[in-house]
Amino acid sequence: MSEIHYPEISRILTPEQRDQFSQDIFNQIDGETWADAAYANLLGVTTFIRNGIDMIEKFEEASYRKHPEVHSDTDVIYIDSGPGPYSYKMLEPGKTDLDDKNYHKWQSSRKMDRARIRTAYTLATMITSQRTRKQADALTTEDFEKFGPFLMYTSVDWQASHIRHALNLTREKGTFKIPDSKIVMYENFTSRNGEVKPIIHTQDQIEGLQFPSNPDGSKPRRVMIVSHPAHLMRVMHILGKYPDSIPEGTKLHAFPISTPTAALREYAEGELMGTLATVFKTGRASLTPYSNYEI
Repeated sequence: MSEIHYPEISRILTPEQRDQFSQDIFNQIDGETWADAAYANLLGVTTFIRNGIDMIEKFEEASYRKHPEVHSDTDVIYIDSGPGPYSYKMLEPGKTDLDDKNYHKWQSSRKMDRARIRTAYTLATMITSQRTRKQADALTTEDFEKFGPFLMYTSVDWQASHIRHALNLTREKGTFKIPDSKIVMYENFTSRNGEVKPIIHTQDQIEGLQFPSNPDGSKPRRVMIVSHPAHLMRVMHILGKYPDSIPEGTKLHAFPISTPTAALREYAEGELMGTLATVFKTGRASLTPYSNYEI
């Protein structure tokens, strides 16, 4: 895949920049193993690329909000894991690095998983404050236990191990108050044909979503998914293939967080090309994205 170089520009592309980016992505289809299938649906591909870029820009623009709307009926905050470890200062004993094989070379995006987790914790604190009418710094573990939303994280196995270790360290320091009863983590999923498999990528995470039920047994009223704009675009196209991953009656709220400036183009490019490959190579995403969500 050829490398695209872009000048330093604003996060939000001009119409001319969007056109150029669309053409650059389209040009990269040549030589891919799934190119023939993509070219057989040329209209769908060109529409996807432009709409995908527009969706990423829409999410990026939403991440600028200083005071985003947070709903007290949010029962689950879902973090679909991202590139990079949570902290190199919290590596498991005996480790000097982590198995970040897919994104390790992308220096610009190595703190993206950390950003998602920290944002989700802040949102959980805000929601618990709304429900208890207490200031954030006055919240206790018992408040999170009784009134807080679930914090849900799915990932590959090395990330899950790392996050569990980091959670223990932050609890020892008293900087993390959410109890285990309100944390949902898993690194395996059940496929649609009933096979239990390890999570490897986003397709697995979305196909195998297992949201926790509320204490009364009801489905979550609202699920807030926290991620970066380009990744949210990919998630919506995978949900287009597996729309029943969102329980009937559950509202889906996309909460985008700003992409690191240095990662803007490479990350958007990777997610756009990755989504196309998922559509035409593995058949685990739809050219038509899931649209029943709020921002």
